[in-house]
Amino acid sequence: MIVLGSGGHTAEMFALLRALSPRRYAPRHYVIADTDSTSLVKAEAHEAAVGEALADASDVDDDELAVSSEYSVTRIPRAREVGQGWIHSFFTTARACVGAFRAVFAEKPDAVLCNGPGTCVPIVAGAFVSRVIGIATPAVVYVESAARTKTMSLTGRILYATRLADEVFVQWEGLARRYPRAKYAGRVC
Repeated sequence: MIVLGSGGHTAEMFALLRALSPRRYAPRHYVIADTDSTSLVKAEAHEAAVGEALADASDVDDDELAVSSEYSVTRIPRAREVGQGWIHSFFTTARACVGAFRAVFAEKPDAVLCNGPGTCVPIVAGAFVSRVIGIATPAVVYVESAARTKTMSLTGRILYATRLADEVFVQWEGLARRYPRAKYAGRVC
């Protein structure tokens, strides 16, 4: 399960996905906020490129091509708009959690990959609850944005402090020193 956010988060996520084997990580399920108008187009373009590359590979048979090219998309309510007040954010995040839990419970992902949009907090919470009640046991991997050089984003701080992410990666050594449980990955995107 891949959580997309608008703008830079989506661009960074696709840089990460290009480094991962679509043959190993398939099928892919994207989660996008309902007000995000660009990420769906980018996910479809990425998946079209994946399909073309796999179809051109000489060592991929038809069955593997079908599995490795499989993807789906779910839209959930946005947890928080940029600049939104904290009180209103509580209600929009609660609404997003309902959609996120539905998505996680329906898909039962093996892994959740996220990199900072507010939408990933409800998805990660859904992954945690799915573990607790035995629906699925997804590994949660959070990669902090390369733009965050001195402090983690709000999403990063939430996932780091609550330990809801199994792995937290940062792209700057200074962040790794400031957040000792985070793993320094260097620039990954």
